[in-house]
Amino acid sequence: MKKIEKLVYTIVIASITGLPLINFLRYCNNLADTGYYKYFRQSYLIYTLLPILFIVYIYGIVKKYYKITYVDVLMYILGILGIISTIFAVDVKTSIWGEVIRYEGLLALFYYYLLFLNVKNINNEKYKRNIIKVLIITAILQLVYSFLQVYTDSSMIMHFPYKHMAIGVIGNPNFYGSYMVMLTLITVVLYSIKGKSKYLCLTIMFFIGLCLASSTAPFLGFILAYVFFFLVFIKRIKMKKFLLLTIVLIGLFFVVDKSVVYVHNNLFSNVIYDTYNIKKEVVNSVKNVKSENFGNGRIKLWKNTLPVAKKYFWVGCGIDNFAKVYPQSNYLIFDKAHNIYLQMLVTNGIFALVTYCAVCLIIFIKGFKLRDAFSISLFIAFVGYSIQAFANISVIDVAPIFYIILGLLYTQKQKLDS
Repeated sequence: MKKIEKLVYTIVIASITGLPLINFLRYCNNLADTGYYKYFRQSYLIYTLLPILFIVYIYGIVKKYYKITYVDVLMYILGILGIISTIFAVDVKTSIWGEVIRYEGLLALFYYYLLFLNVKNINNEKYKRNIIKVLIITAILQLVYSFLQVYTDSSMIMHFPYKHMAIGVIGNPNFYGSYMVMLTLITVVLYSIKGKSKYLCLTIMFFIGLCLASSTAPFLGFILAYVFFFLVFIKRIKMKKFLLLTIVLIGLFFVVDKSVVYVHNNLFSNVIYDTYNIKKEVVNSVKNVKSENFGNGRIKLWKNTLPVAKKYFWVGCGIDNFAKVYPQSNYLIFDKAHNIYLQMLVTNGIFALVTYCAVCLIIFIKGFKLRDAFSISLFIAFVGYSIQAFANISVIDVAPIFYIILGLLYTQKQKLDS
């Protein structure tokens, strides 16, 4: 059993560090214009680790190291429904491999599911905490790179087209924001319960990263999860530490916002549009709450998606086939619904959506009974990601982290900190 756990632990670490490393190498190749960027695909790492995860899981079941629980069965159902959706897909090839660039097809989903199934069977507490430590270290490195993206105009750094928005090595501000939501919430909880200054420093760092993304959906997801944490776990919180943290984060938000606007308007002569600034977008969205442009056009996108969801209600149009069935305009192609749950309904069908929500609901209910800081931090990270998922998309850069956290969270016991 120890060897199995160690192998799963190694695969998890390879996923956490390997996926961003591959993206970074692709950045370097793009900037150097070597032409080798096509060889640096995260999907290659996924396809390599997928069979290993499958063999390890089956071996664990055969040797009775792993027990098949009702959650395992739900994941099997998700896998079967994915296969059925692929069989009846509008484009079977896309359903298997995923849309070009995204590569989040059936194989990627199997990788997510097997990550969860294997990680939830890790009992070694040292491994669990080391996984989060490696995740934090990786996020710090991403933060440094994102800081250079926003506050420098260097041609040696990969920038997003809107240069005031950080992307880290994840490729898009929305995805980088969803990544930082989980990291920031983990350290928020650890500081609020344990009160150690190192967690305050980490929270400040990751919150800066979240602000630099300038992505509203992840930011609002963070706020709602922050409030949820306070309301549900108020008895576990060191109130003075939490109030201090709240004041610091509010101040940080305005400092980061002002500094980014100043640097890009006055030093780099870049225009920052209201729709790509969190503060202004929230204000404009409130003013135009009844407009289809509410949520940066997402309401209109969702409205146009509903008839498509009705058409492919039972088995979906095929994994990652959204672009094939959505009524596209001539100037902008939508390949995702910008709502993970709606995306799943359209591409994988109602039964897959219900099954996925059932897994999340089971873990959500278990979360209320958790008592130690580490477990609660994972739970709130899960809540934050799940909230922002209503206005964001799933990508292979971030989803594996979510499923790893999901797996770690599932096995956590109802215990107090020792």
